[in-house]
Parts: sequence; C-alpha cells; structure tokens
Amino acid sequence: MAQVWLAEQTAPVHRQIALKLIKGGIYDETVLLRFQLERQSLAMMDHPSIAKVFDAGATSDGQPYFVMEYVAGPSITVYCDQKRLRIRDRLALFKTACEAVQHAHQKAVIHRDLKPANILVVEIDDKPVPRIIDFGLAKAATPSSYDARLTRVGGFVGTPGYMSPEQANPSMLGIDTRADVYSLGAILYELLVGSPPFELTPKLTLDEFLRAVREADAPRPATRLRAFALEIQQTLAANRSSDPGALIRQVSSDLGWITLKAVEKDRERRYDTASELAADLERYLRNEPVLAVPPSTVYRAGKFVRRHRGAVALTTLAFLATAGGCHRHISASAEGSSTARFGATAAPTQ
Repeated sequence: MAQVWLAEQTAPVHRQIALKLIKGGIYDETVLLRFQLERQSLAMMDHPSIAKVFDAGATSDGQPYFVMEYVAGPSITVYCDQKRLRIRDRLALFKTACEAVQHAHQKAVIHRDLKPANILVVEIDDKPVPRIIDFGLAKAATPSSYDARLTRVGGFVGTPGYMSPEQANPSMLGIDTRADVYSLGAILYELLVGSPPFELTPKLTLDEFLRAVREADAPRPATRLRAFALEIQQTLAANRSSDPGALIRQVSSDLGWITLKAVEKDRERRYDTASELAADLERYLRNEPVLAVPPSTVYRAGKFVRRHRGAVALTTLAFLATAGGCHRHISASAEGSSTARFGATAAPTQ
C-alpha cells in the first residue's frame, strides 16, 4: 500500500530515516485507513525493540507520510545464520522480540504480519537487538471504528507460512492476540530447524496451503530435521554451531513441545500471551520444568476423529457389523456346546 524510502534528515538533527508514504494516485479509503492505523499504532508504542515514529504529515498534494527510525539490519533468521548463533543464543534474542510483541498487545495492537522479514536485528554496543517493523496490517485488539471499516469477509491478511489458522480461515472473525502468538511460534520453528511448519510451495495451490494451515498438525521440529537430506542437516547444524545429532536431540523434548504449543491449531491450547511463550523459553534456558507438555492420547485421538469423520464412521460401522456377526457366531457355538454337554450328562438318568 506504500513505499518506504531511505532518506536523510538534516534538521533539527542529522540522521538517516525511513520515509513511508502512500503510493501517489492509487490509494482508496481502505489504504488510507490502514496507513492511519499503522501511524497511530506506532505512535502509541515506546519499546526499544519496536521501530519508532519520529514525525508525520502530508505532502503538498495531500499524500500522507510518516517518518520512522531506519533499521539497518538483516532479518532475525538471516542474522542468526550469519552469526552461526547457537540455539540458546537464538532463544535469548527471540525472547526479546516476544517482549516487544507483548508491549504492542498491551497497547491493544495486534500486528497480524509477524515474520522474520518484519523482525530486523541491529547491533548496539556489540549486542544484537531485534526491531519489529511494518504494522501495516495491524488491528486493534478492541473493536474500533477503523476495524469496522476495514473488515472484509471472505479474504485473509498475513503472510503464508506465518499466518495463524484463524487468519487462514476467510470466514472467521474475532482475530485476537493469539494470532500473533502463532506467528511467533512459526518464527521460533524456523529459528530451530530452518523453515516454518508450513510453506507455500509451487506444488501447492493457495487453497491447499490454507487448508493445511487450518487442519494439518505441524510436524515436530525433530521430525522435520530428520526428514532433510544429510547435507541439509549438516548445513542447518553448522549455522547453529552444532552437529545434526546434537541439534535433533536439542529440539526433541521440551523445546519441541514449547514450539508446538505456540503453533497449536486450537488457539485455546496455545500460549495465551507472547509473554507466556517467553516465560516458558526462559524456564527451558534455566533447565526448569516448562508448561508445554505433550498432548494426551485422548486429545490426539479426538483431533484424528475430527479430521477424518467420514473414514472413522465407515470404519466404526464395519467394525460393529463384524463384531455383530462374530457375536452371533459365538452365541450359536455356545448354544450347541451347551446342548451337547447337557445332553451328555442327562443320558445316564434316563
């Protein structure tokens, strides 16, 4: 909806800034509203890991713009791979991003487009610091006049690979902060194993991909790693200053369950907040018990039944029919056996 230019501010201070303005001549009311909502959302927030707004206004021909902090850094995934950060260091950096998202939620703002490209990393005093950018698809966590005018039933917003199942459902309204928790989980998944749980590939249509996001369970991180060719495993492990065997073991238990809890299909089973996700990662880093636990057998069975209602119904009917036939056969055999037995014992008394 807009262009972002690298610009130079000369007064009252001299610095590089990012200048975001709506593309001239092609915007409508919806674009203007989204632009205003992003500008307002950023203006409300004050967190070291969220890009700051310095100024706002309009050009002489009425084209709205705002001036933001220029973040000269790569995405969080690229940075971690370039620096070959270990898993523990990746988690520490990611936790800071979770805290920034929590700050946005406390300001009643849902980002709705969290992805590695929108979490950049800069180094301050030789320490990496994440910066969350691009609130262009942001939504108020509480109903607002903006949202009422921006709502479009039958479409979706977000980026394939990182959008929540709710966002992948065109008919679903009531998106809440747990959609951002899912997106954070997808980013965490990629930080661990090199790719998000679901990817839009040339072999998939968009509808097939969205169906998978809504219905398919994310593979466990260790399972995803084992599925890669050995050469890819070695590259992924080297980027994490590890080896394939050690990396698979590291993401097999608690860390794997934390990630899967964050990307749960059922948002009632996800972490309620970004800070809860960060807190469980902190427990993991301290070798303390984590809140994320494997889902029960009953829960997994229930999900299987819901996904395969037709097949389960047919299988159940076939089983009942077979069981009924066996029961009749056993009953008949039992009656024959009883008759023979009782006939044999009655014979001497006659």
